[in-house]
Amino acid sequence: MRLQHPVNTKIKQQLVHILKLLLSPRVWFRRVVFFLKKRQLMLLTTLVVTLGFVSFFEYTYRGQFYPGISIGNISISGKTYTEVTTLLEDRGKVLTDTGLHLNFLDGGTTKEIVIPISAPGFNPDKSFEYFSLGEWRKTVDEAYRYGRTGSFWQRTKEHAHLIRGTRFLLPSTLYEVAVESFLSRELELFLKKAEPARFAIDKNGEVYILPEKIGESMNTQEIITVLKKKLAYFDSSPEDFKAEVRTPLSTKEDLQPFLHFAQELSQRKKMVFHHKTYSWNVSGTKLVTWLTIDADNKIGLDQEKLHVFLSQTVSSVTNDAPESSRFKIHDGILTELMPGHAGTVVDVAATAQKAADAISGMQTLTTLSPSNTDDSQEQGTTPIDITIEITREEPKVTNETIGQYNIHDLVGLSKTSFKGSSADRIKNIKVGAEKLNGRLIAPGEEFSAVDAIGYVTEEAGYVKEFVIKENKSVKELGGGLCQIATTLFRLALNAGLPITERANHRYVVGYYGPGLDATIYGPHPDLRFVNDTGNYLLLQSRVSGTDLIFELYGKNDGREVRISEPVLSNRIPAPSTKYIPTADLLPYAEKCSETPRDGITANVIYRVALPNGGIREQIFNSVYQPWQKICLIGAPR
Repeated sequence: MRLQHPVNTKIKQQLVHILKLLLSPRVWFRRVVFFLKKRQLMLLTTLVVTLGFVSFFEYTYRGQFYPGISIGNISISGKTYTEVTTLLEDRGKVLTDTGLHLNFLDGGTTKEIVIPISAPGFNPDKSFEYFSLGEWRKTVDEAYRYGRTGSFWQRTKEHAHLIRGTRFLLPSTLYEVAVESFLSRELELFLKKAEPARFAIDKNGEVYILPEKIGESMNTQEIITVLKKKLAYFDSSPEDFKAEVRTPLSTKEDLQPFLHFAQELSQRKKMVFHHKTYSWNVSGTKLVTWLTIDADNKIGLDQEKLHVFLSQTVSSVTNDAPESSRFKIHDGILTELMPGHAGTVVDVAATAQKAADAISGMQTLTTLSPSNTDDSQEQGTTPIDITIEITREEPKVTNETIGQYNIHDLVGLSKTSFKGSSADRIKNIKVGAEKLNGRLIAPGEEFSAVDAIGYVTEEAGYVKEFVIKENKSVKELGGGLCQIATTLFRLALNAGLPITERANHRYVVGYYGPGLDATIYGPHPDLRFVNDTGNYLLLQSRVSGTDLIFELYGKNDGREVRISEPVLSNRIPAPSTKYIPTADLLPYAEKCSETPRDGITANVIYRVALPNGGIREQIFNSVYQPWQKICLIGAPR
């Protein structure tokens, strides 16, 4: 029989006792209560400390911006609201008064270019803005409210973010299309233009090579990126840029191997473009001036020159553009007034490629069989025949379209007059209107005039209008598109659609009057509205005489629209006429902008009674600056 050691027995008894205590519900309950009390105490302490810190923090920065806050590149920590607004007002005034300053360096030569905030035209609608400072006071308000509004936890979270810093961006806008046009015009007078080597013909009919010219260039996108940053900081300090060397695509050395071919082409060949009974001849002497080489050192034709030729000659005769159906309301029913039809247009790219391939193939044959025999000379007189490539295009909208999208009613109509407009302005209006014609707007879609019109370029068909810069009248691109925006704005109002973005002109425009106008300049300002009818809408545009007409077809849901007459206030007299001497006019001759206009504020109330019984109301507040008449006077010689 084995005896237990008394010490082991005692240890076992103690272990059993401890185990019973650990497993006892009462013991666990006491432990949990103690833990919770300790946790509550910690939470309470943390809350008291946090409240104390927040209270002390808010008391310390009462009437001041919190630490860690900046607007643009300006630290405003500890500054008062008045100090910050005064600082930004001063910076903004310098930009407004003096513009953005750029220095372009070329060796020892420096050219300073100043981009103003705007350039007046010969009427208010032809004025151009290059940049805008935006509603920066709203940004100041937002920065001041940061950490001061919302729930306690929201404010605490924002206070925590201040530790690593919080930056607010100023809502300035650089209008890239206008600035690019401005820079292009100014730099053209300063930079040396690169010119590739090219073939030419002397008075004796001999082909020779004009040597290339080394040029200079500026990276416009880089300049615009820098300008955007400076504008975002309200920074008016000058910025330096250095011209880069621009090497032509082809040199005299590159063209030398093709000199014999160019001589053969000038004497024995011509290119004839054919379409049905039409034909267009390009002589060998002209073809020689179109010759160029590509990146693979192969001979071909300058595509740009060929495109211009086809557009100005062939396309004007052969093009039969497609036309969408026209509609009208007859006895309350939408009916097709004029059926749409498909059309044919010149496939310029495909035709140009055929011509280039023909030249390349001819050069290969000439290389393999030099023209030193009578047979080859006879063969060389054969024209290069190019058949015009034609492509078929379908109309955007037909009778089937409106049936497919359940379009039955005329829901909106607007008409504005452009009587008295220049030929260039009318051209831009027609191009812009055509880009909108036949556009379908889906239910719930936000329509953007800037997006719908697309890029405003000369390639897209737009032409330039005169504006006044310093003592000269120069041209800028896209004048007249505000007639599109204004007519669209009134169309959306008449249809009872919610307007989500609209900006008035800087000045009262005679075509529209105050209060119901709209201006666009991509990307902003834009004109935007939403199709909240629940059905597709069809936009149609047309020009009748001197009227621009927009029609919106869809499904009438019974909404009622009321648009108040503009209420005018705060009239500011126009400044006296400004006279600027210029060398562009004959001595003492005058060229003046239109009559001056007072500055004024206009308010329009737009109220829509919806079919569900709801009321939607918008108030359009339009502030117009005074328009000064400017006259260019020919300086005496």
